[in-house]
Amino acid sequence: MSKVCVCYTTDVGYLFPSLISAIQARRNTSPDHTDIFLIGIDIDPAARAVFSRVCEQSGIIFQCHDSSDIQHAPAMLARLFLSDLLPTTYDRFLYVDGDTQIRGNLDRLLTQPLPSGTFAAVTDPMGLACGGDDQQARTFAAHFAELGLSDEEAGRYFNSGVIYAEREGWSSIGPASWAAYQAHPSKARFPDQDVLNLIGRSHRLSMSFAWNFPIFFRNIGLDEIIEPCIYHFMSSPKPWDGNFIPWDATASTPYGEIAALFPELVPYWKRMSWKKHLRYHLQQRYKRWQERREWSTDRIQRIRDYERDVDLKC
Repeated sequence: MSKVCVCYTTDVGYLFPSLISAIQARRNTSPDHTDIFLIGIDIDPAARAVFSRVCEQSGIIFQCHDSSDIQHAPAMLARLFLSDLLPTTYDRFLYVDGDTQIRGNLDRLLTQPLPSGTFAAVTDPMGLACGGDDQQARTFAAHFAELGLSDEEAGRYFNSGVIYAEREGWSSIGPASWAAYQAHPSKARFPDQDVLNLIGRSHRLSMSFAWNFPIFFRNIGLDEIIEPCIYHFMSSPKPWDGNFIPWDATASTPYGEIAALFPELVPYWKRMSWKKHLRYHLQQRYKRWQERREWSTDRIQRIRDYERDVDLKC
């Protein structure tokens, strides 16, 4: 059996987009080397039946759990329990958020070994934006200060949307992060990511943005410097909502294509109203202008330097 897998964890709300990314992961990995898991939390029987059929036809292992299996944690924290949820046959796993698309072959990453007790993740754009005197940098600095991170630690704050982990090490990091979350529940925007940074930062290796490419990086031309394999749509709108700047139709069409192949999925494809659609079109144009202004030559150079020195390259 395979010793590595790609996995997604989700409740019913993100089950459809997670499935699309999982199908793309199946197409971009060797079936002899890698299994793909879609792990659902508290999935109702009707949805379970639908997604079980589609996953079986798509070469994906669909695994359902009750919230009691993750100690009644919010579904967004299910990644902390992956050492318990995944079969014990896997030495390593690649966790991927559901608001992603897989556009390149993952075998180059999944065949790379990991030192015992470690995991790999990309530095979050917030960490790379530190040190400036603009409002964005000040907002990020205040967040990191609230977490008790030094300037050096803030610069290494990582994004938890894509994590390549050594299984045995995660069996300690995950539970310790959950215990920390329980002791100090946070109302911050990224409570799961924050607690992983507090507990896991000494175990983390850096990896290329090719494996977790923030979609807004396209606004500043970084897709010409970095060849993305995994696109991460980190904020609203999402690609299943439609075709918005900075992505094109190649990002929005996979959801319709899969829904056409499996019409039973349509009820699980959440659509936005035309008013919200129009508002996001205007918002995304403004954000493109703003991000091109805020992500100056200095910040882009930081990304170049980061890519040069990462532990796990593309």
